[in-house]
Amino acid sequence: MTGHRRQFIRKMVAGGVAATAFPHLMLGKDSQHQVARHSSPETAPVRIALIGRGGMGAGNVNTALRVPGVKIVAVCDLFEQRLQAARNSWGSDIATTRDYKEILSRSDIDAVIVATSDHWHQKISIEAMKAGKHVYCEKPVIHKISEAKALVEAQQASGCVFITGSQGMSSIGNRKAKQLVQSGAIGNVSLVEGAFTMRPRQNCRTPEGVSAEDVWWERYIMNAPAVPFDPSRFFCWRLWKDYGTGIAGDLFVHVLSSIQYIMDVPGPEKVYSTGSADGIGDTPCIMLGIFDYAGKDGQAPFKAALTANHGDPVSRKWGSTDFMIMGTNGTLRVQWDRVILTRPREVSDSEFSELPPLGNSIDQPQQTSQNELLFVENGYHNCHLDHYISFFDGIRKKAKVEGDVMFAVQTAAPAVMCFESYLTGKPIWWDAEKLTARA
Repeated sequence: MTGHRRQFIRKMVAGGVAATAFPHLMLGKDSQHQVARHSSPETAPVRIALIGRGGMGAGNVNTALRVPGVKIVAVCDLFEQRLQAARNSWGSDIATTRDYKEILSRSDIDAVIVATSDHWHQKISIEAMKAGKHVYCEKPVIHKISEAKALVEAQQASGCVFITGSQGMSSIGNRKAKQLVQSGAIGNVSLVEGAFTMRPRQNCRTPEGVSAEDVWWERYIMNAPAVPFDPSRFFCWRLWKDYGTGIAGDLFVHVLSSIQYIMDVPGPEKVYSTGSADGIGDTPCIMLGIFDYAGKDGQAPFKAALTANHGDPVSRKWGSTDFMIMGTNGTLRVQWDRVILTRPREVSDSEFSELPPLGNSIDQPQQTSQNELLFVENGYHNCHLDHYISFFDGIRKKAKVEGDVMFAVQTAAPAVMCFESYLTGKPIWWDAEKLTARA
């Protein structure tokens, strides 16, 4: 280890740089033990409501309920069959409604999970915080760049806890990657690559026999262009630009969140993309996005290259859970429970013995070859739970949450710009501090 890197690592240890990124997540490998260490019988209860009971919404509630002291009180959805499914899953005593405003008016709800289509994220989140509700909002938290500032201002005015649903950044793999990058393990980062394949768009199905009477269509399209009822636009909304943000807002945003967390940068300076459509909906099935980052605090500029091909039947890549960081002195392959460090020359596990601990086995790298180390957390539960622990700690302990409102818009905006660049065919420049964009 060079003297410079040794000094850097000692500085990290003294200041707790990497260890304090998620202080509440420095835990043992058993998931129940992990939760118990931060939740006790006297922990203040948190009563939650779900707005948007699709697949992701249901998954969010099931994860949230794994944290002791959390109770689901009410569910809102515009489709009655989903409300029945909610009662079947979480009990007939929960309140159900098709009007989210009824949720926000209730005094027995502390926090809401917003898991609607993208075009409702910002509006419902703002109204929820004005009503004094803490918010867990699915990504991307904005549908248009113009929505960014108002969301930040609403959180600042309310003081409510806000977190975005890019849960991968809470993974122990992301936290170890941040620690390794900041310690100089791979030198200056030059490129981050992530790819997505094997999510066939044709697999999006609408329930049989659904008519306009089964869905509150007028409410759904209230802040979108008025069009006749089309079940695809409701059940497969990610395929339509009026309600979603394409592949970029659905998938790229996850990698962007990880990149900006690991590299500790507010956002790219420039975004440009291209893609092609397949006639299903009006968003692309193939997309390539380039994000130019300036670096920060002496870091060299770097780029991120994100791609998606929903027509690829072989590769089976999923960039949000498996992406590459390339540096001048090596590479990191980052997954939720592990990081693989590869160097062009020999690397020793003793180089990283002074890094602050993050978990259990991930702090004792395995020497898989003379130029490769594997950092893996055996028995790791998942980052969804870590993310919800962070959210509820923020509410109960008034602790800072990673993925707060500024982080949320700074990671959502590049994804939205990527989609807009595809639509216009032009690059977009971004000021992540001022939250302003220009073509």
